Amino acid sequence: MLSHRRALSCACIAAVLLLPLLALAEPKPPTEEESADAAFAKSFLGKTYDDELAIEGWIDLGGGLVAPPIYIREYQREEDGTYLVLTSRELAKATADAPASYTVADALIVPQPQQGVEFSIACVQGEDGTLKFLGETKGAEDKEWWSDVRRAWEISLETGQIATAKPKGIRCTNPGW
Repeated sequence: MLSHRRALSCACIAAVLLLPLLALAEPKPPTEEESADAAFAKSFLGKTYDDELAIEGWIDLGGGLVAPPIYIREYQREEDGTYLVLTSRELAKATADAPASYTVADALIVPQPQQGVEFSIACVQGEDGTLKFLGETKGAEDKEWWSDVRRAWEISLETGQIATAKPKGIRCTNPGW
């Protein structure tokens, strides 16, 4: 009987000690600004545009072909450095008379990374040279590729959808290279 009481006492003490950790592990609800950013990003889904898409208050940092027919475009908000990434599907190729036409497949909002960390849309994994990964990364200025990737996302080559990815094995080009 004594060992049952001791085991029960140990279990209660462990529960009391671990309860605060469990509370910390619960995801925090998004802030009002994060919710507004997410709604803003989602507002682009399904939008059709020709040639390039200008967004007021955002600097167009460029982009390009991921793999046919998926394209990527990166923007940065002027006021706080937040990034917006749009992936699009090419609907019609450019002709002599008309620019290419696209529809937005997915959108991702990324807050400006901490000091010393860069956001990159030019990342790969393994020997595959397809730039279908995005990442928050850092590295030495004299290196072309940075492999210290903190967070990563992968672009589906079939749908253009952006999903969280494990950063292991991902490397990104040095933005200053």
